[in-house]
Amino acid sequence: MSAIRRIIEWTRKKIFSTTFLKFSIVGASGVIINYGVSYACYIAGLSDIISLAIGVETAIISNFIWNDLWTFRGRRTLKLHLRILYFHASRLLGFLATMVSHYLLAYILGIPVTISYILAIGIGTLTNFFTSDLFVWPERPLEARVSGS
Repeated sequence: MSAIRRIIEWTRKKIFSTTFLKFSIVGASGVIINYGVSYACYIAGLSDIISLAIGVETAIISNFIWNDLWTFRGRRTLKLHLRILYFHASRLLGFLATMVSHYLLAYILGIPVTISYILAIGIGTLTNFFTSDLFVWPERPLEARVSGS
């Protein structure tokens, strides 16, 4: 039972932190960038799918840069190319968590779609934050965590 308490306490500490607040601000800016770039590309004559893909990737890159320079500034323990790779992988995991949780909430549990969207986005956001915190910008390198240093 103490392991569960430690996990809950660790989660609570992480969510109610300035790091999570900064992460959320960066994420909100990413939504604006995603929409703005997608819309600009669409207006410029690109297809909606291509426009959205460009907007999403632009937001991912922007979020990476701001998280790297501001949110997790003192935690660049991994090389840049690994941080970028892990960040992209964590966004894919966040996307999958959002989609799966929406499906489970709306279609299995019967929660209204509009409420499910909000809850699923929250689950995706938490997935993105925790993967960023643990793997992209770890407080200690993985080798140190595994060896117990």
